[in-house]
Amino acid sequence: MIFFADTVYHLFVPRHSNNHKAKLLHSSSLIALALLLVLIQSTLQMFSNLGVAVLGYAANISTNEVVSLTNQKRLQLGLSPLELSADLEAAARAKGEDMLQDDYWAHVAPDGTEPWAFFSLVHYDYRYAGENLARDFTNANDAVEAWMASPSHRDNLLSDHYKEIGIAVVEGDLNGQDTTIIVQLFGTRAVDTVPTVPVAAAETPPSVPEPKEVAFAQEELTIDEPSLTQVEVISPVVNAETISKANPLVNIPAFTFTQTVSIIVIGLLVCALIVDGYVVARKGIVRSGGRLFAHLSFMGMVMAILLIARAGQIL
Repeated sequence: MIFFADTVYHLFVPRHSNNHKAKLLHSSSLIALALLLVLIQSTLQMFSNLGVAVLGYAANISTNEVVSLTNQKRLQLGLSPLELSADLEAAARAKGEDMLQDDYWAHVAPDGTEPWAFFSLVHYDYRYAGENLARDFTNANDAVEAWMASPSHRDNLLSDHYKEIGIAVVEGDLNGQDTTIIVQLFGTRAVDTVPTVPVAAAETPPSVPEPKEVAFAQEELTIDEPSLTQVEVISPVVNAETISKANPLVNIPAFTFTQTVSIIVIGLLVCALIVDGYVVARKGIVRSGGRLFAHLSFMGMVMAILLIARAGQIL
């Protein structure tokens, strides 16, 4: 107990054992802490590349929670809640597994497969359809808030065109990194939007099928769908510019294991700075050197943490 107390005093309180400067604020200690953070990040990355599960990389995200949070956002704006669809859940899981299998992070697969192919895979005949993607978030709330912060994803989440929703959370290796992907699909079945035909008029059904509308976000493209007559169909609207251009990513910090350790280190340094300043001022300790290096080292460490921290992404 005495040894522990003495060690704490040595690390935080200026006294003769640390040359009257908190040991944590010595240049050697700051360099050691920075190297420790880099070592932790490198070790986790190495284990991830080797396929070894590492504590802190697995996210605890419930599909039901994503649905609940989505409906809360809709209800706040007076929109009707979305119903959970088993078909859309199956389509979402198929999309997530396809991304992991073919190693891509995009709405459209490298072979040209579009999201709507997964709707067809589960025989979901849609009138309206949409897709939101997220990865590397450790909780559902952060993912939903990230979607809400992006205008195009927010439009999908709050669209009054949709009646059903399906969520899948898949984990696996993506581009050499252990990843958690959230696939959020929206839809309205074609049968739900066809107007009721009076019995007297049942012999003359409309000859032109209802156009289908699907969306990522805002931009619209048109294609022709083969039928007895030519029908204009609104094709998937891609988040950002066009399918052929790179999709920008919206980065939202996610508290991973590395970030937790980094926050603890920053907290210890802040405490050391406060205690050191208080003791020096109270005892009138005169130092030959100022705190400039310590402050600069502290800011550099914060910048390093920001650079190495993993971030959640939406698409």
